[in-house]
Amino acid sequence: MIERVSPASTDRLGSIDVLRGTLMVVMAVDHVGLLVGRFHSQEMWAGAWSRYDSALPFLTRFITHFCAPGFFLLMGAGVSLLASARARQGWTPSQVARQVMTRGLVLVLVSTFLEVPAALIGVISGRGVAPPSPGFVIPGLDQPRWVLMVLFALGVSMMVSALLLRARSWLWAALAAAALLATALTTPGPGHFETQYGFARSVLMVSRWSHGVWSQYPLIPWFGVGALGVLLGRAIAADKVRTYRALPWVGGGMVAAALVLRAAGGFGNLRAPRDGSWIEFLNFIKYPPALVFTLFMVGGNLIVLTVIDRLRPWTTPAGRVLQVFGQAPLAFYVAHLWLFAILGAIWFRAGTGHAVVYLVWVVGLVPLYFFTQWFRDFKLARPPQSIWRMF
Repeated sequence: MIERVSPASTDRLGSIDVLRGTLMVVMAVDHVGLLVGRFHSQEMWAGAWSRYDSALPFLTRFITHFCAPGFFLLMGAGVSLLASARARQGWTPSQVARQVMTRGLVLVLVSTFLEVPAALIGVISGRGVAPPSPGFVIPGLDQPRWVLMVLFALGVSMMVSALLLRARSWLWAALAAAALLATALTTPGPGHFETQYGFARSVLMVSRWSHGVWSQYPLIPWFGVGALGVLLGRAIAADKVRTYRALPWVGGGMVAAALVLRAAGGFGNLRAPRDGSWIEFLNFIKYPPALVFTLFMVGGNLIVLTVIDRLRPWTTPAGRVLQVFGQAPLAFYVAHLWLFAILGAIWFRAGTGHAVVYLVWVVGLVPLYFFTQWFRDFKLARPPQSIWRMF
């Protein structure tokens, strides 16, 4: 018999679960826009870069920018916190490394066999029917090729983290800085859109097609965000109170640095603002993540994490809903992609506007909550070594 473990009794941080759940819910808005609304913004280092004529479409996109950096940050923090918790339970470093490596492999497999097919079905179902929105050019998502999406980058980053699990914090800091600075210094200018680069550089550094593969989330810059998360997790494990007291200052400093670099318009931007509007000032490049993007979004996540920890929303009904989403994030992620891809393929092939997108998003969260809650309870009833605990 396997003893059922209640969610309240697990060794988790409520603030991290709620933040992760919040990011999941916000991320779903962006994917409903893609799969149901048939519109999507692009922030490429060259080529497609969306312009906005009003605040609603921009803010709908901008708020979702916090999600991917938050996922990688919390992935890294989760690796550190898992290692700390398992060590207290008597696991050896090799056992912990194997579990982290397996989790990374699971993410890669889920990306290949569940994430990418859902995205392809969702996008292709509207091809030739829905009018393309300005800048709606997503190579690979409208062609049945191999696409390296967010779960792939998360999985590979986790596997690399498993190999470096026992590395000292100074090395993790150096890797994070090197990854982020290398992206800022070596990403080609927008005038090199047609320039051909090698497969390794395309997959590791630059978002683009190469040899039939579309690297939406190049590995090096996103691993850099995960490395920052490893440092965050180690700090929390060492002294949670002191760490959370420092996070607003660290996060605020990162946001301030991003704004200064954006105002300067040079290093760290990849592409400078095209006009003097506030929308264009905040219209950062995401593919690959510009330094201003990473600093602003990671800093924002740290500030929100602190606010959540102080407000303790997991003691309220709404907070507990978000906590459920954050406790089974992979199950929610896969389920929401397929749900909205199917809804779009059946009823919204020609797309729709923002009002309906937001309505579909809210309504869709209801069945997603009950599914995620069921799966959360199911996986927490498994032993720590179970493959189901990795979802």
